[in-house]
Amino acid sequence: MTASPLATAGRVLGALPGAALATAAAATAALRRTKPLHPVGRLGDGSLVVEPRHPSGVDALDTPGVHTTIVRWSRAIGLDTDKPDIEGMALRLVVDGEVADLLFATTGGSRVGRHLLVPRAPGCRATFTTLLPVSTREGSLLLRLEPLDAASADPSTSWALAWSRVGGPWHPAGSLEVAWRDTDEDVRFDPVAHQLPGTRQYAVVTALREPSYAVARLVRARPRVPGAGDD
Repeated sequence: MTASPLATAGRVLGALPGAALATAAAATAALRRTKPLHPVGRLGDGSLVVEPRHPSGVDALDTPGVHTTIVRWSRAIGLDTDKPDIEGMALRLVVDGEVADLLFATTGGSRVGRHLLVPRAPGCRATFTTLLPVSTREGSLLLRLEPLDAASADPSTSWALAWSRVGGPWHPAGSLEVAWRDTDEDVRFDPVAHQLPGTRQYAVVTALREPSYAVARLVRARPRVPGAGDD
C-alpha cells in the first residue's frame, strides 16, 4: 500500500530526531551496561477495570470488562529514590488475542503540560499520561493514569484511567489496581510493535520512537529495584 503524503512527511520529520534519540540511547546503554532508560523498576500484577462513560472510538476502552495486566513502574534516569525523577508506568494486556503495550510517564496536568515530561518529587502525587497521542477512527487519543491512594504509597496501588482528544477534556474510563512485587525483571514494552487494537501510531511518532526501541531491544538489562546499588 502506498503511503499517504502526510504519513511520508511525518516519517521525514521524525527521522532526524529519531536517529539522534537512538544514538543517545546507544551511548547511554554503553556507559551503563544496561537499558538506556528506565533501568530501575518494579513489576506488578494488575487488574484493569474498563467502565466507559463516553465513546472513545477504541473497542477495548468502550466495552465494559476486566483485563489482567502486567505492570512495571520505573524511574527513567535511575536516580536515588530521594531525588526527583521522571517516572514511567508500562501496562501489558491482551485484547482480542493481541498483546498491547501502553506506556505512561509523569507529565504536567494542563492541556499543553500533558504532553511534557515532568520529574516527580518523592512523596508527591503525579499525573501520568501516554504523552504522545495515537490515532483512532474517532480522532486522536491520549490516556491518563492518576493515583487514587495516599501519596505515601510509592508506587500507588490504585489508579483512575481516563482518555482525551488532543486539547480536549478528560473522560473517565475505568480504574487500575496493582499488586506490586518486590522484584524487577527484564520485561520489554513496545507501544509501536504492540499497539492497542483500534489505535494507530502517527507516522512522525513511529519515526521518533522506533529507532530508540530498536536499540533498547539489543541491550540486556540488569534488573534492579529502587535503592539498590550498582555492581
